[in-house]
Amino acid sequence: MPFRNCLFAVLLSCIGLSSLAQNDSSFLDKASQKLFDYNSNYPVEKVYLQLDKPYYAAGDNLWFKAYVTAGRHKLSGISTVLNVELLNNKNKVEQYIKLPLVSGLTWGDFKLSDTLTAGTYRICAYTNWMRNAGSEYFFDRQIEIINVSPGNTVAKNTNKKPAKNERKVAGANTLPPIDVQFFPESGNLVYGARSKVAFKATGRDGLGKAIKGTIRDDQGKELISFNTAHLGMGSFDLFPETGRKYSAHINYPDGSENTVSLPVPLTTGYVMHVIADSLNFRLQIEACREQTEANINTGIYLVAQSGGEIFYAAGTKTTNSVFTAVVPKSKFPSGIVQFTLFSATGEPLCERLAFVQNPDQLAITISPAQKDFVSRGKVAIKLNVSSKDGKPALGNFSAAVINESEVPVDENNEPTILSHLLLTSDLKGYIEQPGYYFTNVNDQKRADLDLLMLTQGYRRFEWKQVLAGNQPPVLYQPERSLQIAGNVKTLHDKPLPGAKVSVLNNLEGFFLTDTLSDKNGHFVFNNLQYKDSTRFIVQSRAGKDSQVEIDSTINSPVVPVNRRRVEDTTWKDSLATFRATAKLAYDQQVKLGLNNHVNALHEVKITAKKPVLEYSANLNGAGQADQVLLAKDFPKGCPFIASCLGAKLTGVHFDYDEYGVGRPATYFEGHSVLMKIMVDGIEVKADILNTLPPEIVESVEVLRSGAFTSLYGSIAHNGLILINTKRGSGNWDKPKNILTYVARGYYKARVFYSPKYDTPDAGKQLPDLRNTIYWNPNIPTDKNGKATIDYFNADAPGTYRVIIQGIDVDGNLGCSVYRYKVSVN
Repeated sequence: MPFRNCLFAVLLSCIGLSSLAQNDSSFLDKASQKLFDYNSNYPVEKVYLQLDKPYYAAGDNLWFKAYVTAGRHKLSGISTVLNVELLNNKNKVEQYIKLPLVSGLTWGDFKLSDTLTAGTYRICAYTNWMRNAGSEYFFDRQIEIINVSPGNTVAKNTNKKPAKNERKVAGANTLPPIDVQFFPESGNLVYGARSKVAFKATGRDGLGKAIKGTIRDDQGKELISFNTAHLGMGSFDLFPETGRKYSAHINYPDGSENTVSLPVPLTTGYVMHVIADSLNFRLQIEACREQTEANINTGIYLVAQSGGEIFYAAGTKTTNSVFTAVVPKSKFPSGIVQFTLFSATGEPLCERLAFVQNPDQLAITISPAQKDFVSRGKVAIKLNVSSKDGKPALGNFSAAVINESEVPVDENNEPTILSHLLLTSDLKGYIEQPGYYFTNVNDQKRADLDLLMLTQGYRRFEWKQVLAGNQPPVLYQPERSLQIAGNVKTLHDKPLPGAKVSVLNNLEGFFLTDTLSDKNGHFVFNNLQYKDSTRFIVQSRAGKDSQVEIDSTINSPVVPVNRRRVEDTTWKDSLATFRATAKLAYDQQVKLGLNNHVNALHEVKITAKKPVLEYSANLNGAGQADQVLLAKDFPKGCPFIASCLGAKLTGVHFDYDEYGVGRPATYFEGHSVLMKIMVDGIEVKADILNTLPPEIVESVEVLRSGAFTSLYGSIAHNGLILINTKRGSGNWDKPKNILTYVARGYYKARVFYSPKYDTPDAGKQLPDLRNTIYWNPNIPTDKNGKATIDYFNADAPGTYRVIIQGIDVDGNLGCSVYRYKVSVN
């Protein structure tokens, strides 16, 4: 069918169409406004983690930098808390931390236990706001962890094959060896309209497989032969004839065959073809004859959006059966473009994804100061970052340097900030070899990337929902700080509205705050900042006839969907090299007595009696004091610990100020002097005695004589009162209106240790067995787009790989790799 040109009016502001009457542009106005409202009320956050290396050994440190973006990759200001999890191959959380986000940036680490079983693990990251879209939108990356210590083996595959005598359960493991699916270019085959049909062949291991075959009609006529072009993907052209049905006869690599039916063509509809060259998208929209006659002069609209913004819109009267348009790629930012054809009434007719790779990302130049590199030699690197127009870029970057001879990297498999934020975060399903499409880009890789667009679904939104105003429910609000929340109830589990609730913390200097429960008995303490595993005491002031409970879901990990493990066999050789070097390092540590690895010990039963006092922080030893009071010694009915101690302490009295606040004191040379107070080993102000409930106190130790105060120095010059809290001990009858709560607070990221060999005793250093040579998660560029880093090489020679990734203040992304060879000094 010959092409017929038809005028398409390009709209950037969606205010009118030159080929349609002015009032016919109302749909485009509506679509633009609806999409704007959707993104305003439901902005999309994405998370990308740069790891220091692609795989690890048990006992390693796993270092990462997190970039959280919103909109067109601008660093997000929506959330200020990031959750990061390490999951094992059984989808159980091994480690979980919370990190504070500052302008969308943070970094952290996992100390991998020496006892981790070797196998495939996943590292997942998400914000609370991202939970509204579901865990499939989390950052989720598979990593391999090996264990070279004696007695450790690879984790057993849970999908074991049945034994010879074992009965096969119906329906179990019935997936075909290779699954083949077919995807007409714009959604459907249509009789009388030529279509491009893409296909994808995937094995049980989740990876693409090579196949070939032929397309036949329902009369057995062989029409087309096909075969895969890249990672199990390929395509062919098909012109469906009215009334015919089609199937694919497939030949698998093992010699087996199968027949799969193609989607049944529609009798009416449109087909959209997108052909891309280096500068433009060439679109051809073809309708079957019945469609054209039924909708003559009614109009259709073409809308192209990227990142939730409309960058191109056009419309025309349906006077022809073929419409064409040329859309410059320069109209779009790099990333996925969604072309959608709408009817005159706003009904989505067909859709096509395409990808733009414009030179609009950051250019990062890595320039070492020296030409020769030796073991333990100092390396100084200058970074120069510029935007697409050559101007200096102000941004934040992270650097990882590894010995690639020991930790081989397959850049096709390795995700980067470009491949994740521009590609995989917007597509459904597993994306094999995401880095392939962003390294040494050429026409072949662009064609392969287009096959990916044809076979992977866009997952951010559906136009039908947007136009109908059906936004996803917002169940989770953005976290702006840490919080403690829960409920106050009667002992019969009925909500207690208006109940006063207090929260007390005694680890970082005491603080006490309170709030009231709402009409449902729910309470929230917002705007809290505290370290991980901080212990709080939460108390309902409604009395002992009330009970308080914590909403544990706020600080609990969210286990992502149990994705099928992908057996990426392309990494086996690299992993074998890494395993060999890790084993050599392990053996050398043992030989030199540097081994700090955990060894399993036989259980030893402790029969010694417990100390007199539980949880004492006394430096002299538990109970080593001039006077000791236990909880059972406190008078009944005293509201605060100050009133409990007043008549019980020997040689201690209380001085009261003008506000009635009593402070413990003793007499020294005839003068009353104030004593210091410590709670669980931390010095606090004296007024805490007037707020601390006695129910949480385990014991009180009084130090007045020099025999007991000397260890504390000047702080105990006038005497010291040590208060030891119960810390959740089960040895007391805890009222239900008080509970001890260990909160999931902010993890304090460790600092990467980078040794220095420019000191006089550098030659006396122990062997340097590092394969992560350098890690720096926080490299800001100055106003000139420049930054510098320096470090020392390790002992092992080889090819060292430097990778710099990051983002500037305008949301432009950058990734650059530099390699150098290290020789033995």
